[in-house]
Amino acid sequence: MVVCISAKRKLLLLGAGIEQCEAIKVAQSLDLFVVAVDANPHAPGLKTADAGVCDDIKNVDKMTEIAKKYEVDGVMTHGVEIPEVVAMIAKNLGLPAIEPEVADRATDKLKRIECFTKHKVLCAKYATARNSDEAIQASRRVGYPCIFKPIDNSGARGVIKVDSDAQVKEAYAHTAKFTKELVILIEEFLQGREISTESIIYHDKVYTVALADRNYIRGKFEPYFIEDGGEMPTRLSADELEKVKKVVDDAIRALGIDWGVAKGDILIDSKGIAKVIEMAARTSGGRFCSVKVPLSTGINFLKPLMQMTVGLEPDLSELQPKFSKGVAERTIFVEPGIVTSISGIEDARRIEGVVDVHVNEDVNIGSEIKRITDNSMKKGYVTAVGKDREEAIRRAESAVEKIRIVTRKP
Repeated sequence: MVVCISAKRKLLLLGAGIEQCEAIKVAQSLDLFVVAVDANPHAPGLKTADAGVCDDIKNVDKMTEIAKKYEVDGVMTHGVEIPEVVAMIAKNLGLPAIEPEVADRATDKLKRIECFTKHKVLCAKYATARNSDEAIQASRRVGYPCIFKPIDNSGARGVIKVDSDAQVKEAYAHTAKFTKELVILIEEFLQGREISTESIIYHDKVYTVALADRNYIRGKFEPYFIEDGGEMPTRLSADELEKVKKVVDDAIRALGIDWGVAKGDILIDSKGIAKVIEMAARTSGGRFCSVKVPLSTGINFLKPLMQMTVGLEPDLSELQPKFSKGVAERTIFVEPGIVTSISGIEDARRIEGVVDVHVNEDVNIGSEIKRITDNSMKKGYVTAVGKDREEAIRRAESAVEKIRIVTRKP
């Protein structure tokens, strides 16, 4: 049975969490009818969308039925690592999208790096292992230090640095907990400055106009890789910017992403060589393309992407910078233990230029904070703007310093 709700173009959005609420707002500003789906019945986007459905967004058959029911014109997700699900639903219904095999190749870390290597896209050396004994041999071939990664996860879940044979067994066990596959990926440890990129691909042209410098506190969280926000505009020189854009373009074309969006993690090493760490066929999470890029440049990637998704001609003028402001995000880190007090949040919000202070709902008096081992375990963040990046960084870091979440050992 078809539900006739509106004469507007209809968009099926997979995911209705806090980040997806930004996407819902953008879609509705384009006069689209939004059908949002989330497995969490309390997901806030289920209420703000034109139609909210509680269901498993990874179930292709169920999502296809929902798409048919509402006669949607397009399907997408925002900041969720399920581009292959989106692609399969779109293929089932003849809607705009990349091919499912392209989406899979851009999601599976092993297939992705195999593709990069085959097409001579600059990236890390790699090997694979099915057990800790194989991991020792593979690590020696790649060379220490190296990185163990699950091939089917995101947010740095299961990612760990390994410096010697003695660390392999424990590291392998850690990574194996975060994968459903029988094999893990072992990569060369690349060092340098890391850049986040966002690209729109339309009519065989790649538009990479959003770049940010990623910020890491080196050593503090080793052997894990925890990002402490980032900032815009990038510090890249004109020459470095061209190198980054070239490797982004090379990676996107190698993967076969000929339409839609691509999110990149790029590294510039000490020799000034740009290498691709990851390239995904989806929008970025962490509020990068939906909040920080618009604050810094006025560019809103979601608008042309959504227009393309529902079969409209995209307004590519949205990809032109309207201004240049500093934007910085910093993480609110909490020491492991039982939370005994929380203070300073309102003081942080009152700092000039602070546009968002977020502390997760699970941070309360008496709640237990675990040791952070991946980016999904971070408990909050501050976003600030300024006339330039330095002012934005100062404001964000000043706000974080105001916030005190005290813990005691359990």
